[in-house]
Amino acid sequence: MKTATYKGSIQKKFIKALFSLLSFVVMIGYISFISWYIYHQKNDRTYLAKNITTILSQDFLRLILLDDIHTATDITTKLQTVTKVQKVILYDKNSKNIFSYQSKIEKKDFFVTDTEIIYDNKYYGKLHFELQIESLWEILEDNFLYFFLLLIILLSLSFFVVKIYAKKFTQPILYLVNFLEKVEFHHTITQYKINSSYNDEFGKLYEEINFLFYKISDFFQQKKRAEEELAILMQFDPLTGLLNKNGLMQALEKILKKDTMSWNIMFYVKLTNLKAINHAYGYHYGDYTLKEFAKNINFNFKDSSLRARIGMGDFILYYTNNRKNKDIVLQETQNIADALLSILSQTFKIEDTIIKPEAHIGIDIFTDEKDPLKILRHTNIALEIGRESHQHIVYFDKANENNAKDILNVSEGLTIALKENQLELFYQLQYDINQKIFGAEALIRWNHPTFGLLSPYKFIPIAERTDLIVEIGNWVLDAGCKQLQKWQEDEKTKNWVLAINVSAKQFHKKEFVSLVKNVIAKYNINPKRLKLELLETLFVENQEQVAQKMKELKKLNLNLSLDDFGTGFSSLQYLKIFPLDQIKIDQSFVMNMFNNEKDIKIIKSIIYLGSLLEIDVIAEGVEEKAHYEKLAELGCHYFQGYYFAKPKKISEIQY
Repeated sequence: MKTATYKGSIQKKFIKALFSLLSFVVMIGYISFISWYIYHQKNDRTYLAKNITTILSQDFLRLILLDDIHTATDITTKLQTVTKVQKVILYDKNSKNIFSYQSKIEKKDFFVTDTEIIYDNKYYGKLHFELQIESLWEILEDNFLYFFLLLIILLSLSFFVVKIYAKKFTQPILYLVNFLEKVEFHHTITQYKINSSYNDEFGKLYEEINFLFYKISDFFQQKKRAEEELAILMQFDPLTGLLNKNGLMQALEKILKKDTMSWNIMFYVKLTNLKAINHAYGYHYGDYTLKEFAKNINFNFKDSSLRARIGMGDFILYYTNNRKNKDIVLQETQNIADALLSILSQTFKIEDTIIKPEAHIGIDIFTDEKDPLKILRHTNIALEIGRESHQHIVYFDKANENNAKDILNVSEGLTIALKENQLELFYQLQYDINQKIFGAEALIRWNHPTFGLLSPYKFIPIAERTDLIVEIGNWVLDAGCKQLQKWQEDEKTKNWVLAINVSAKQFHKKEFVSLVKNVIAKYNINPKRLKLELLETLFVENQEQVAQKMKELKKLNLNLSLDDFGTGFSSLQYLKIFPLDQIKIDQSFVMNMFNNEKDIKIIKSIIYLGSLLEIDVIAEGVEEKAHYEKLAELGCHYFQGYYFAKPKKISEIQY
């Protein structure tokens, strides 16, 4: 900071202010003196008139009574000796002017007074006096030199006193200003101290400023500590002590900048049941689990270059491997992955609760990649693929990345398709044992602007990974019921049943039953003509909740069908617990029935089981006449497949 001695202007202002004040006081005093002097003249002239009247009272009385000219002359002579008298008039008791006197020296300023002539308590007349007084100007003129010298002396003395006092008052302020100009504000500000020999308010001010310097220094020190702590927080996870995402990225950038030929391996480890632990036992259990996870990583994998926690249950381990043989690198990487999975999946006890962590690992092995975010994305892609395919360890490759891009592109395209009405329903007719139509299944198609008509196998699996499947399912339900309303209005089709597929995500939505109820009311359809087809995967978890929701749907009088029976997690328990109206034999059994005798036995068992439980059985994938005839022979009464009809647009269906 540039410093200079500050002279300031407060002293000049203070001198001007005090000098003006003293000048004003002198002026007021002078005016007061003049006013007092004029008032004093008035009293003096009144007293003079009374004295003249007293002294010459007998002369005036004689003049009134005798009207003697000699007396008048004598009075005039006596009045001439009194310089202050300007004019005298004597009136008798009848107010008649019997005598007048006029001074040769006349002044503009005079004082008028009247005095009565009383003798032996008897009134004889009145004297009118005009007595000279000095004007303000005359007073100034007569005493100018005296007053001027006095004024100069007073003002000089006042100025001298004021300047001394002003200097004494402003010097501490100027000293303080010049001192503060030299101060630089930083954490060592306590080196500055203003010394004070004052025991008044200035001394107190200096003391407070020194205390302020101390507080500022303390603030800078706290700020520095806070910045250091913030730097640590920006680099490390406070719960586990591992690097956080920011710290990982910075450390990884430094490692990748080094031009080495080493193999680089990143492990993306996810505690996949952390959310379930939090919900079941509370977040303090989840935090404890994360700490155990981190402790195991730090203790068992000290040889890793980097260890970080970058999300709720997301951990990163980073290794470098100098082996030249890739097969050896792969084997060692697999050993680390197996150890990670084994150690991190070990059960431990919190209070009286046994916690069993569940981990999935995505791995990326590379030599020349320099972008930390890209590496992180690769491992995350591998991890998510592993979770979806129920594999605990998955390696990233280019196909994984392309698949992820395809998923993203399809998801974005489906979002546009829903907005721009690119989706369309096709209908595959269903037939009974007499080969008569009794209903149809609604099958979705995507009229893609670039790729044309797409089968659901191209986009439904991808939609099921996101909430788009719920929007698509709701659209299918609405569009299907709208068509069912039209069929009810036609005599030929009024008894047809329409089957609509429902995804697990759509079914598990809280508002699903209300949605179905509202759609039925919206199109005023007969709920007995509506059939919802459910996949077996829906029944695997939360069976009690699923059963309750199916009962609520049954109260609406619609039908429920179990799709692809026998291919997934089929259990006879399902047929006992859930209120099903129909089970559908999967086409894989039907199409292969003549190549594998076991398939025929399975089909026969399903049909027989349905008849015992009074549940309708429909076979799909009936593509040949031989399929139809064999199924009919086995006791199947309902059929769907290319032998009877292919999926068609509603405009192409002939009744």
